[in-house]
Amino acid sequence: MKRGRSIASLGRAPVPEWEEVARAAWPGRLPLQLVTPAGAGQLALLIVSIFTLVIAAGLRLPWLGLAAWTLGALAEWLATPADSPIARLMDLVGLRYQVRALVKSLIAAALIFRTVTEPYAGLAYVVVVLFVQLAWSVQPVLSTWLWRSSPPLAYQPEVAAQPASLATHVRLYARGVGYPVLLLLIEFVALAKALAADDPRMAVFGSVVAIAALLVAATLVYIAWTLFEAQRLRGAQRAAGESLLAELAGRDPSFVIYVSLAARQSRYIVNQWLPAFDAQPRNGIIVVREASQLAPLAATRHPVVYAPTTRHVESLVLPGVRAAFYLAYGEKNSNLLRDPNLLHVMLAHGDSDKATSSSALVRIFDETWVAGQAGVDRFAKARIPMSPERFAVIGRPQVAGLPVGPTGEQPAVILYAPTFEGYYEQTTHSSLDSMGVDLVRRLLADRPEVQVWFRPHPSSGVLRPSMLTAIDTITDLLKAAPGGHRVSTGRGSSLTECLVRADVLVSDVSSVVSDFLQTERPVLVCDPDDLSADEFARRYPSQAGSYRLTPGLPELDDVLADALGADPLHARRVEMKHYVLGDPPGGPQAAFAANVARVTAP
Repeated sequence: MKRGRSIASLGRAPVPEWEEVARAAWPGRLPLQLVTPAGAGQLALLIVSIFTLVIAAGLRLPWLGLAAWTLGALAEWLATPADSPIARLMDLVGLRYQVRALVKSLIAAALIFRTVTEPYAGLAYVVVVLFVQLAWSVQPVLSTWLWRSSPPLAYQPEVAAQPASLATHVRLYARGVGYPVLLLLIEFVALAKALAADDPRMAVFGSVVAIAALLVAATLVYIAWTLFEAQRLRGAQRAAGESLLAELAGRDPSFVIYVSLAARQSRYIVNQWLPAFDAQPRNGIIVVREASQLAPLAATRHPVVYAPTTRHVESLVLPGVRAAFYLAYGEKNSNLLRDPNLLHVMLAHGDSDKATSSSALVRIFDETWVAGQAGVDRFAKARIPMSPERFAVIGRPQVAGLPVGPTGEQPAVILYAPTFEGYYEQTTHSSLDSMGVDLVRRLLADRPEVQVWFRPHPSSGVLRPSMLTAIDTITDLLKAAPGGHRVSTGRGSSLTECLVRADVLVSDVSSVVSDFLQTERPVLVCDPDDLSADEFARRYPSQAGSYRLTPGLPELDDVLADALGADPLHARRVEMKHYVLGDPPGGPQAAFAANVARVTAP
């Protein structure tokens, strides 16, 4: 396993909400050519900087020490917008930017005391560092203070220039994140002057004490300036909130899309529904409860509003809003569900035989919209009493555009798209770490005439590091093999693009299989639990048209021959397509639009 790449694949550790807001709309973005390498090498550069500083102090090499300190400080400053996973992990264990800077400052102070004879040089530098640390400590306190009183803030996905109120908040929030450049410059000047205190040529710039006094004064001015800006913004927050609500009211929204999810899940849970909502003639509001959902959002015509508190949510239920749509069982759903004046609709984010598709939690919603009859039957099978009028069968608007039938292209594409491990045992269906590596090795060795595409679930590895190891191994296998194989992770090809090109899908019990039914092409579904055929069919009825793979892959050659040949399960799969994805008159987008119009009618 490549350790560096696995660390880079880890989910980011949590940070304060105001910091997530700052990172979603980082001000004055630096060129990616600088930020990306700095983020990737942040830990290595930090270690090199500290190690070199220690050597410089031990060998009394002042200019080597200054160079090492500068390298570390610049690397940290440049890496701040990159928001690397390793930086978040260091933050999580208490090694935040400020602490790391203090460690370097202490070593630099030792270097001064060992190499400079000027009696006040070291003391002057230490005093400046103390005031820099004070100014640095004020920033997160002010950010927290402002965030607690902040109004709802409008956010524009995939746009650099954010609305004025958000941009103003972000500029102040960003000062509490990473290494503020002004403080970096102040400490650099203090360190350089202290190390040069014995050089008579530097006397023209003033004594080390005088320079330190000026730098302390500059630091105090910085603190006063930040306090003034924060107080001014605090005074303008009420008016900004009222202005936003007035602007939203002018759009006459009739529904709310409520987003409360685990970190950054909006990328695959919310974005898949945005085209369907954007096609509606009526206006809505996307209410986002967690700041980590903002940056992954795709562009949409509906205004996105960051509303972290319950009071924010209440204020956004404007007089014309009649329905609220939910995409997952977020723990903050209750903040809006308690409003009896709205019709609450659970859309969910996919259709599958997973336990989450038939949760008893659905009973707290007024209606549940499902793709097909399979979605209704799951609740009866799970013995969850639901009256028929609480369901609406709308199909899957997300897959309406997928082409039906063989791609007709050569070489044939086999797409391996495993699901993620799930947050609890009942939803653990992934084959990635138990079968995935062997599967890809076999495909490359036994089927050189096909292209293998690999697209793991975006949340793979949130609980099991073995998932990250499997992703690394499969990625290495595909990159090393000739034949144009492809790895689609991060912001590469979308899932829809992969499904369009795939001749055969290999996946797990998940909504990916359900969506691929639209194409009527062959599906190989993995059964990592090695159930009996009868038990597998009982638990996962929507897989009746899929070829099953079990651990060890003893049936792989036979099922691939069927899938790429006569495909005897084709007719059964077409039946499953109508059962799982529905067949509403006019198509799923028309059914979705009709139901949106129904629940939002005056």
